[in-house]
Amino acid sequence: VRSCLPGGHISAMALLLRAARCRTALGVRGVASSSVRLGGFPPFLHTPPPPPPEFEPDGTPKKYPLMQPVWDHGYDWEHWTLLPAGIFHTVYYGEFAQDYPPYWAWLQSFPVWVVSPLMIVLAVVAMMIFQNAGSIGIRPKRYTIEWMQANRERERQENTNPVTRYLDRRRTERGGTWIAQYNLPWHPYWMWMRDTHDPDYPEFYLPKPGHPHLHYEDTKRMNIPFTTEGQPE
Repeated sequence: VRSCLPGGHISAMALLLRAARCRTALGVRGVASSSVRLGGFPPFLHTPPPPPPEFEPDGTPKKYPLMQPVWDHGYDWEHWTLLPAGIFHTVYYGEFAQDYPPYWAWLQSFPVWVVSPLMIVLAVVAMMIFQNAGSIGIRPKRYTIEWMQANRERERQENTNPVTRYLDRRRTERGGTWIAQYNLPWHPYWMWMRDTHDPDYPEFYLPKPGHPHLHYEDTKRMNIPFTTEGQPE
């Protein structure tokens, strides 16, 4: 330590700090206690020895119950993955087919890129069916043919979305352009409402459902109402 000191009066704290720096410079450090940036290793690499084996009174090795089922379904795949542990370390994590029931073991026996699209499609179909199952057979008044036709008349009078209709028309003029809002259903009741009429509004009668909103082609007839008198013969 004396060779590292420049001389003079130095406080006790500075002496201790200087001594620690000199020990680091001379390479005197504990492997399991110094930081990684100084060449040391984390202490958990130095694991303690396992506990001594235990035996039954008759001398046979003691067995401990495994609180987890081990399945014998014929699948023997193993999936190994490097997972992050903290900031600077990783853990080699393994999954085994014997730990999963037969249906999960069968599903995970295929690659992820094969199973993922199928699971996504099944999830979407299940959500569409089960979430809308209570609406089967329901015919809301606002989705009847006459109400949707009256909605088009209101949009015609208010000139709703003129820029959108102009841009849609320009897109179709460039060639085959498929626009979703003119082709997809607008409500989940469309399958059983293709012939549902509202007798309270006969002036907006149509034999079959029209578009629920103004079409870009309707720009050519903005001066004609969407009533039965304004419909072409």
